[in-house]
Amino acid sequence: MNNHQCNWPLGKVLGGSSVLNAMYYIRGNRRDYDSWAALGNAGWDYKSLLPYFKKSEDARAEELVDSPYHQEGGYLTIERFRYKSPIDDYIIHSGEELGYKVHDVNGENQTGFTYAYGTLRDGLRCSTAKAFLRPVSKRKNLHISLKSFVEKILVEEDGTSKIAYGVQFRKGRRRVIEAKREIILSAGAIQSPKLLMLSGIGPKDHLEEMNIPVVHHAPGVGQNLQDHVGMAGITYIVDPPHKMNRTERNRFTKNLSRIGNLESIQELIQNNSGPLYSHMISGGMAFIKTKYADKMIDYPDVQLFFSGASDYGLSIANAHEINSKITTSMYKNITKNVQAFGILPCILRPRSRGFIKLKSSNPKEAPTIVPNYFEDPHDLQVLVESMRFLRKMVRTRLMQNLNARLNPNTISKCSQFDILSDEYWACYARYFTSTINHPVSTCKMGPINDSHAVVDDRLRVHGVANLRVIDASIMPHIISGNTNAPTIMIAEKGADMIKQDWL
Repeated sequence: MNNHQCNWPLGKVLGGSSVLNAMYYIRGNRRDYDSWAALGNAGWDYKSLLPYFKKSEDARAEELVDSPYHQEGGYLTIERFRYKSPIDDYIIHSGEELGYKVHDVNGENQTGFTYAYGTLRDGLRCSTAKAFLRPVSKRKNLHISLKSFVEKILVEEDGTSKIAYGVQFRKGRRRVIEAKREIILSAGAIQSPKLLMLSGIGPKDHLEEMNIPVVHHAPGVGQNLQDHVGMAGITYIVDPPHKMNRTERNRFTKNLSRIGNLESIQELIQNNSGPLYSHMISGGMAFIKTKYADKMIDYPDVQLFFSGASDYGLSIANAHEINSKITTSMYKNITKNVQAFGILPCILRPRSRGFIKLKSSNPKEAPTIVPNYFEDPHDLQVLVESMRFLRKMVRTRLMQNLNARLNPNTISKCSQFDILSDEYWACYARYFTSTINHPVSTCKMGPINDSHAVVDDRLRVHGVANLRVIDASIMPHIISGNTNAPTIMIAEKGADMIKQDWL
């Protein structure tokens, strides 16, 4: 990576990162939530949480309407992506040859292949702001303050108690707003711990190092950082079926560099169709088990993202700021006349743990983010093992009908290893490391006897009254899938808790 750093973009806008994510609607595995409850978090088991997933959902895909796992009528619309490349069908159904079902991975079982469902409305992005905030934005008891930068939460001590009573923020000038009941922090897995520490709530030694007065010693703030990590850029070259005419062959895969052409724009505007109703990895996905997963239960350990884009490799390399010297040599043969598709495998339950800490007491300075990818060697082993599955996948009859073959170009830094060896892919993963942009768990939920728990099972900050955290940072550990839907579920449950406590 350039400067040995990767991008962690944040949605600094109404709707947060739901305005820039991949829009996938994936809930995770029921065992994720049952394990949260087993840690001492009452009411956070899957059976208790399923109603909150369903509460917000307006499932518009015909095959989901009668499912007991889905619901119509909520604020958040769920649809299939409107456009798919012809290659997508080959990819998805190759899983059936390997014994995997093509089904709803948010239903009874997660293991399997699926076409992608997204937070979409009429084929277009449906962010949380569009879904939840816009319909109620005119309410008299709701005030939305834009262009406002929160600097700290204000806490007063009343004898032995610490009580949050207000928020200091800048909007042109410094301002303070006080709360009659409580303050809800929903700034995400990066900004929520940052704001707590700026407010004097965090690890005592670190706060003192930053010259921040210690309000409450909370050693878990900013710790326990987890993220799904994958290896990007894996590309397979294919030959479209001979029975296709020239136009069909040219559209067998999509080319991201040509999606914005006049033809695609006309399709979008005139026919409500075409490749502009897709994105780089909207082809579908699979949840699979490597040899490290328990074969007896439905608990896959790897998620595969499929891209029907021939220039997927170069596009994702640029997005993750992979060194151009590496990518130029890797994809020099993937020209506009070459048909190809991509696969991005990621670890669902990484064992590595990172942390977030302040660089200074200046609220405008970005924090230090240390994800510690591959700190635990098991994570790299699982990722390398996923390549064995991909080799089986491209040997299926469907894929061989397309003469599917791995892009033969190697990363120069790994060229001493055979491209089919575990050693090569372990090396590859270290050079083409990809965040899936799912940071969580930096203000984790847990009982008071867990010294690193930041909030209790009602999302109240331990040791500070009238302060809750409601976002992805409260997850005790990362879930097995994309984090957008679970974060919305957390918000639904948190909203009920607030109403129960105050209304």
